[in-house]
Amino acid sequence: MSLVLLLSFIPFAIQEEAATVKVATWNVENFFDAWDDPYRRDEITTPSFTTDARKERLAQVVRALDADILCLQEVENRFLLEEWVKEFLPDAGYQVVLLEGNDSRGIDVALLSRIQVGEVATFRHLRFTDAAGKEQRFRRDLLRVSLGPPFSGDIYVVHLKSQHGDEKADLVREAEARAIAEILSTARGRRPGLRAMVAGDFNEVPEKETLKVLLDSGLIDACAASDGVTYNREPYLSRIDYLLLTPALATGLIEASVVDDLPGMKLREVSDHFPVVGIFTARGTASPVR
Repeated sequence: MSLVLLLSFIPFAIQEEAATVKVATWNVENFFDAWDDPYRRDEITTPSFTTDARKERLAQVVRALDADILCLQEVENRFLLEEWVKEFLPDAGYQVVLLEGNDSRGIDVALLSRIQVGEVATFRHLRFTDAAGKEQRFRRDLLRVSLGPPFSGDIYVVHLKSQHGDEKADLVREAEARAIAEILSTARGRRPGLRAMVAGDFNEVPEKETLKVLLDSGLIDACAASDGVTYNREPYLSRIDYLLLTPALATGLIEASVVDDLPGMKLREVSDHFPVVGIFTARGTASPVR
């Protein structure tokens, strides 16, 4: 059901035990390079590429968030992401994880981590059926990244089908949610006490079926008590980005929030989404790489 890539373990610092781990997710809105990809419809994006000035604004937000693990959505490719981290975040200590997904424009999900990366898997090839019996797949991807101490768990990065397409889009998004629920349920059955998180842009509000499927499967919304919005464009102000936790990980949740304000930064001018951040108790003895 998945293509598993075993990555070489990168040496990491063994220091005094980290007290907490900060995890964030953020849709960075059309993070494209200046080159035309002949195999993708990247040319329909407006603006067609991300300027150096916007790259710096994005980097300022990332530095302010100071997350040990950062899940990203709407990144065009790994080369752009690696170049951006190298040039604009040289001291952040991030490893880059990005595998090409299914999106026709080329927008992918990705992960930046200061914590040791282990096994990485893509579910882009998985096929499943929707409620109408039609075969579907993840419109972008479901990217699984296993991370060592002090997180010691798995993160699944998602970007579900957009709202474009009305009821047909709903069918796809709900089918994606059921596939995720089944994948997580299977993983928890094999590994009782699994510390895992599904993080990203779900393109749906909490009250709808997409989220109901996932919450009914046993996942826990880290920001369930929040009244903040993550999609920040009028008239669609809504919470559609989430950190959904397995019960074992939820026991270590200290706090979680939507970040809609950072001193000296106009977040609405950087992306049409606000970041979501969760802080967790550490597990293990290895500190994040710095």
